[in-house]
Amino acid sequence: MSKQLNHVEFKAQQKHFKPNIILILENLEHEENIGSAFRLADAFNVEKILIVTNKNIDNKKIEKTARNCSKTVPHQFFSTIEEAFFCIENGDYTPICVEICDDSKPLRNIDFAKYSKIALILGNERYGVSQYALDNSKLHTHIDMYGNNSSLNVSTALAITLYKCCEDYLSQKC
Repeated sequence: MSKQLNHVEFKAQQKHFKPNIILILENLEHEENIGSAFRLADAFNVEKILIVTNKNIDNKKIEKTARNCSKTVPHQFFSTIEEAFFCIENGDYTPICVEICDDSKPLRNIDFAKYSKIALILGNERYGVSQYALDNSKLHTHIDMYGNNSSLNVSTALAITLYKCCEDYLSQKC
């Protein structure tokens, strides 16, 4: 018979794993998606979130979704994508856009383990990432869709992408 574990019991069973991943969130409109990104960043032990925005953020909405993860995940705010890219250049991060474009490769075909440090860039819910982000990224990837829709909610896409990144890193260590 299975027994559901509480947070303390589950935490005791976890193995510590730290992938070299930074998230760049470019001009997300909905604070709930930013809050979800914090929750996912904590779940996958992401190093840091770089938030590019030129609007006032409602921290209460972020906190409601993040459930205190914004207190445990390091983050920085930038007013332009250029500033965020400048921040990752010194750390030797490989910028990778999660975006459907003419040269994007399916997520399932990407081996993230071949990059020692990555910066995943996710863009605006309606317009995606900027041309600057596309032009300055080493790689573009998309999640294959099999229904009528061509895109997912940004936090859903982030969850799938982070899972794939960590699976690739963990399979390399085994």
